[in-house]
Amino acid sequence: MKKYGTRADIPAEKRHFHALKHSIATHLLDAGADIMFVKDWLGHKNIQNTLVYSQLTSRTREEQARKIFASPRIS
Repeated sequence: MKKYGTRADIPAEKRHFHALKHSIATHLLDAGADIMFVKDWLGHKNIQNTLVYSQLTSRTREEQARKIFASPRIS
């Protein structure tokens, strides 16, 4: 992580495995992955630990909700 983080010009404090894991979890949730899938993938025993990542994706969820609620199918 440190070698490739340096090459990618990632800040030194972000060059560790946890930051990569955090980014992947957030991207999975943004892409619509089920929270239980992400929980298992991260190896969390407690869902509360995984829910932290779902709070980070609220902007994407809000954008999706606006599109759905604007749909003519919803009356």
